[in-house]
Amino acid sequence: MINKIVILGSGNLAFHLCKALSMAGIEISQIFSRNLETASQLADMAGCTFTNEINKIDTSADTFLFAMTDEANLKIIKQLKPYPDKIMLHTAGSLSMNVFEGKTENYGVFYPFQTFSKNAKLDFSEVPLCLEASNKQTLNKLIKLSEKLRCKYYIINEAQRKVIHISGVFACNFMNHCISLGENILEENKIDKNILKALLKQSFEKLITNGAFASQTGPAVRQDYETMDKQIQFLKTNKTLLEIYKLMSQSIEETHFRDEKKIKKP
Repeated sequence: MINKIVILGSGNLAFHLCKALSMAGIEISQIFSRNLETASQLADMAGCTFTNEINKIDTSADTFLFAMTDEANLKIIKQLKPYPDKIMLHTAGSLSMNVFEGKTENYGVFYPFQTFSKNAKLDFSEVPLCLEASNKQTLNKLIKLSEKLRCKYYIINEAQRKVIHISGVFACNFMNHCISLGENILEENKIDKNILKALLKQSFEKLITNGAFASQTGPAVRQDYETMDKQIQFLKTNKTLLEIYKLMSQSIEETHFRDEKKIKKP
């Protein structure tokens, strides 16, 4: 069983991991971070020590959990000396678990499929966990840790994890950016962006209940070319928005009318 963890990182993900692990009774022995200010804040919450020096990482812990950017993870892993008796895990969606080869025989991936912000309320037990490990013994420990956190877990290989990660980019990151673009359009035209809130709330409730395909609305899915042409005219002064509008509208049509012979491209 994983009992004592060093968390490497002090950002949004590290914050929520630290909180969830502590609540589950897992000891956080130390926070390692290049940012001493955020490391100190996280260590205060967890009641543990903190450091920004690799040679001062707490070697009494049984597990090192890397929760930094891919670039930072790789940089620190390279500087870390081998610890054959430790479990080493990272939380990345697109980084191979083999980055730990030569450092320990017991390594893997503990990837929470969620977007994290420090100030956002989050029930960690609702976060799906994607697990991968170098051996069966380590995988069993990851499963037990997931169960202790009361999370649903999936045993996922590297190729599948990359698929899940890119799906999240489309479903979350791109969606968020599209909402940001909508807010910008309103603000540029001196309209309160909060007018979108009721629409967004209803849209999210529908897609969670019915699925995104069945919930699709708008001129593209209605093939309302008259409205689309008017909106294209409105966007002509902004080439980026115009291109996004055309590509998204075309994608919606092709998705919902893929069996139709005639699809007009806006």
